[in-house]
Amino acid sequence: MEQNNELIFDVISGDDEVILEAIFKYNNMHKTDFTVLEFNYDEVVFAKIKVTKYKISDIFRLGYFFYSCEEKKRQKGEIDW
Repeated sequence: MEQNNELIFDVISGDDEVILEAIFKYNNMHKTDFTVLEFNYDEVVFAKIKVTKYKISDIFRLGYFFYSCEEKKRQKGEIDW
């Protein structure tokens, strides 16, 4: 079931580039339209994300995909947090 309403939510990210990469790849694979509205650089990086073309499951899948991207970069030594 496709959602037709706009949803805006915040996520915690250790790195703004990783979340941008994950969103770009996820959108291309799943035909969604997640976009980062802004970053808040506090002790950790928070991303405010907007989506209008999605299923509820896409939100959870994006979270898992983001974690997978982080873990892959950790294993390659590209990030150390």
